[in-house]
Amino acid sequence: MSERVISRPDRRTPSRRSLLAVALVAVSSVALVPTAAAAGPVDRPARPGGAADPARADGRAAPASAAAVAGSGRATGAADMAEAIAAQRGISRDAAEKLLRAEDSHVRLANRLTTELGASSGGAYLSDGALVVTVTDAAAAAKVTAAGATARLVARGERQLRTIQRTLEAAASEPGTTWGVDPATNQVVVSLPASGAKNAVQRSAARRFGTAVRFETGTGPIQPNVGISSGDSLGGCSAGFTATDYTFNYIITAGHCTQGYPHWTLPNGQDVGPSLESNYPENDFGLIWMNGPSVWATGTINLWNNTSRSIHGWATAVSGLSVCNSGRTTGFRCGSVLKTNVTVNGAGGTVRQMIETNICTLGGDSGGPLFAGNTGYGLNSHANRNGSQCNSSPRTWHQPVGEAITTYQVVIYGAP
Repeated sequence: MSERVISRPDRRTPSRRSLLAVALVAVSSVALVPTAAAAGPVDRPARPGGAADPARADGRAAPASAAAVAGSGRATGAADMAEAIAAQRGISRDAAEKLLRAEDSHVRLANRLTTELGASSGGAYLSDGALVVTVTDAAAAAKVTAAGATARLVARGERQLRTIQRTLEAAASEPGTTWGVDPATNQVVVSLPASGAKNAVQRSAARRFGTAVRFETGTGPIQPNVGISSGDSLGGCSAGFTATDYTFNYIITAGHCTQGYPHWTLPNGQDVGPSLESNYPENDFGLIWMNGPSVWATGTINLWNNTSRSIHGWATAVSGLSVCNSGRTTGFRCGSVLKTNVTVNGAGGTVRQMIETNICTLGGDSGGPLFAGNTGYGLNSHANRNGSQCNSSPRTWHQPVGEAITTYQVVIYGAP
């Protein structure tokens, strides 16, 4: 995956309070405004003492001070998400809360089992609140059952399906084409634009794989969610997750936001800091150094209803997971993960390993966090929006946040 280092800022070391204080001026998902003031390439400041504690591989970070957490008034439960999911699915709030608790546990078990099973795994998904792990042999099925999940025998392992996916990605395609594995049907799913001169090439390339490939018709162009607004001539994005390496604090956002935008301020003019790194296309994540004199990391997400959500770490999403997105344009919206590891041929280039959801997002939402409960999953990247309107069948693709955290050697800020 590509990595682009953008520039070297003045070496202003943040004050110690920025490692502990919980202030609301730079909470995740605030609108960010790029400024042209800090021109010229800069590279990332050295990080004394390395970076994240290697033992914290789950994405957890140094805790905020007890006094700061106690005085923040932030929500730490999943009540707000439960309310949204209950309304969306026509179930009671109690049922939604029970579902979300179960899904959080299932995701972590799915991450562990699919890793342990290796080539015998066909992938995992959530169905009616239950975890299903697909497997290619009886021994793997026994391990899944013993772990408390439902095992289902399938013809093809996930590694085989990924190989088929990569083969199809290599064939000529139109912008708006996506490729991903659907573990529930044990197939590679190719979504083609409604009309395209190269659609026939994709269908021809898939013939030799028979029923391992399924085609769908996409709904609308796929484009990055950068928004243009009056008084903001360079565009606008949303902050994703605040992060730390125990020396400096950062904002992780979309790479197509940091690419070409060397410096950031808040809409009220407060200085945030410079873009340090940008990984786009192929990936879509970037890093902003929070070295402004009055912006602090918070470890929370703005829910756009006078409440916030604390984030305690990150995990790898699975199909069927209930998730929410927060962004400067559409605010707080919830939906479900449809597929993972999706490749998107979008207007700005190809991005890979995306999380696909049915949440509507619009221009300006790019970089905003995808999360469930207190766990981070991704960064808003691309959507099939109709200009400034939601598509009737919305699809949004999110960059998995774990890849950004691993690449930049940081951890989620403020986690216990």
